[in-house]
Amino acid sequence: RGGGTPIPYDAPKRLVTSGIYRYCANPMQVSCGLVMFLWAGLLRSGWMMAAAGMSVVYSAGIAEWDEREDLIRRFGTEWREYRAAVRNWRPRWRPYHAGAVARLYIAGSCGPCSELRSWLEARDPLGLQMVEAETLPRGSIRRMRYDPGDGSSAVDGVRALGRALEHLHLGWALSGAALRLPVVWQSVQLLMDASGLGPRILGDARSL
Repeated sequence: RGGGTPIPYDAPKRLVTSGIYRYCANPMQVSCGLVMFLWAGLLRSGWMMAAAGMSVVYSAGIAEWDEREDLIRRFGTEWREYRAAVRNWRPRWRPYHAGAVARLYIAGSCGPCSELRSWLEARDPLGLQMVEAETLPRGSIRRMRYDPGDGSSAVDGVRALGRALEHLHLGWALSGAALRLPVVWQSVQLLMDASGLGPRILGDARSL
């Protein structure tokens, strides 16, 4: 989504503030630290505990300083505004939003879809616009669709729901991320299709 990779020589060309980055500025470092501390507890290893502590010290010290200088140089005001609202080690509960609004295309002619839309709207999603799927050309959409609005690819079906959940709060965002994991989303989509909530052509009874 950022147009690059985690490798410093091929850094992202666009600042990414969507997904889990709406809640925490360094999710990879936080995840690494938590996993290492968990391993230390399971293995009852003092050495592993020390290694976990060192990883946090390195991330909060040298890595944070280097990344801050680089990102300020590349993204300037956009980065400063983001970091003023989103911290490194203390996740937000409600999502951060800046820039383009994402759109969730969901059919108004489908009962379950309308109920899902009402459920999402009742939770005051931030940076997400609900749009009736019927506004799109007939045949161009067969499942609920999430368009991030930032030029990256849209996703349909279960993955669209997973992306929509990141606009609610941290708990739902983590649930949505888990829902979009490989194998998980395919399995859930298969179950929904088998339950009668499969894809439909616009104008018919629609599915999720």
